[in-house]
Amino acid sequence: MRIKKSTIIKIAVLCLFIAGVIWYFENFKLENLIIEGGTHYTPEEIEEMLVKSDFDKYTHAFYFKYEVFSSPDPIPFVEKLDIEVVDRNTIHIQVYDKILTGCVEHMGRYMHFDREGIVVESSMEPDMGVPVITGLPFTKVVLGQKLEIEDDGLFEKIQELTLLLKENGIECQRINFDIRRNITLYIGGSEAQLGTDRVFDYKISALKKVLEASGGVDYVYDLKNYTPESGEITGKIKKNVE
Repeated sequence: MRIKKSTIIKIAVLCLFIAGVIWYFENFKLENLIIEGGTHYTPEEIEEMLVKSDFDKYTHAFYFKYEVFSSPDPIPFVEKLDIEVVDRNTIHIQVYDKILTGCVEHMGRYMHFDREGIVVESSMEPDMGVPVITGLPFTKVVLGQKLEIEDDGLFEKIQELTLLLKENGIECQRINFDIRRNITLYIGGSEAQLGTDRVFDYKISALKKVLEASGGVDYVYDLKNYTPESGEITGKIKKNVE
């Protein structure tokens, strides 16, 4: 019985394909998963969250799964993952923690939240560089869920303030909202009253200059009506109450 030439070609192509697949799975096994960065999880924990099937144990299959076709499921405390193929058996993953923008005190603990208001950490003390937010009424606080407040827009305002303070090297321990949403910053022993503005960059920049010129004296600064055009900031020495 004669076999058609086209059939022989199809069989040959199929054999080559199977051989290629076998060669790939033998030579592109994911042997080294280098995981760096992040403080909330060990590399072993991150690996366990990502390598979920035998298919994930192959370098390019893993890479295409997470970088091309889909993203990893959200991981609490993690902002993003950068995944890079180093060689045919090695992948490098850089872990970036979520940026904590503030925390609220609840039942004797400090509940830290990210820029979206999701509570990502609970601790006995505020994390260094994370201001305590007071005067922010919340109806529900659950780890891993969004802090429930009346005005979600305040999260954006808190994020803006926290980033501006960090950019200007100002260590603010507390941000307070009064009943009219006026904002007061507590910086060491000094206070800075900002008012209710939506944009604070010029006020924080000016605040940095007056803090540097204070000579270590604690002041109450009034920046509610400050503008770059007026250039006027009123301040009075803060009296310590015994």
